[in-house]
Amino acid sequence: MQAKHIIELNQPLNPLIEESAIAINVNEINYAVMMATPDDLEVFVYGFLFSEGVITQVYDVHEIELEYLEDAVNINVQIANRCMHKLKQHMHRLKGTSGCGLCGKQALEQAMPKLPVLLKSEPFVVKNAQSLRNKIVQYQFKRKNSGAIHCAVWIDSMLDVLVCKEDIGRHNALDKTIGALLKNYHLNAKDKQAGALLVSSRCSAELIQKAIVFGANNLISLASPSQLAVKLAQRHNLNLIHLPKYDQAIYYTQNQPRI
Repeated sequence: MQAKHIIELNQPLNPLIEESAIAINVNEINYAVMMATPDDLEVFVYGFLFSEGVITQVYDVHEIELEYLEDAVNINVQIANRCMHKLKQHMHRLKGTSGCGLCGKQALEQAMPKLPVLLKSEPFVVKNAQSLRNKIVQYQFKRKNSGAIHCAVWIDSMLDVLVCKEDIGRHNALDKTIGALLKNYHLNAKDKQAGALLVSSRCSAELIQKAIVFGANNLISLASPSQLAVKLAQRHNLNLIHLPKYDQAIYYTQNQPRI
């Protein structure tokens, strides 16, 4: 008879990845709640609010207060008055359309926001895809213990990993990495053209949007992108690169790399 693996309820579940409800309140207004891995939450706040267009720089955030509850974290954020004024105007527009036939249009505008068109740049060159994959694994500390977790990474032009953040949600992992870059590194336009964001998960349109808003010129995905992700990337001059598990890099860009 084949042995069955049974986990007793009183046994520790440390190998399993953590997940909590994360509530973000901006200037005492409830803004968002999402499920996420409850660590690196300060940089997550920076990255999330930046991706949402609530802030434009780290100095727009005046204070972050974390309140840890059972299976949840309540985050109170104080932002600059000018940012709050802009946010209130946006929220007022949403409220004004909620009772009429335009609410669907408003929702679509939120899902597909207007994005800047990046300056065209040479694609990030990946000469050995498997070597890069192996290098990224060394920085995925939570994955070593539990697996089933996404990561987002920033790689500079010398293939050095500056930031690697992990989360149960792929969007959260990217927000954490973007937040860490905003807070701890001051990347200029040249740095963003030479380096690359890397995501371990399937590349969806929302990840493309976050990369473009951040201003990254290159996004590497370890899983295949969606058709819409490719269209958005090409439309906004983002060099999208897919690293298949056993083959060389696939470039979804009009500018082919000079290898």
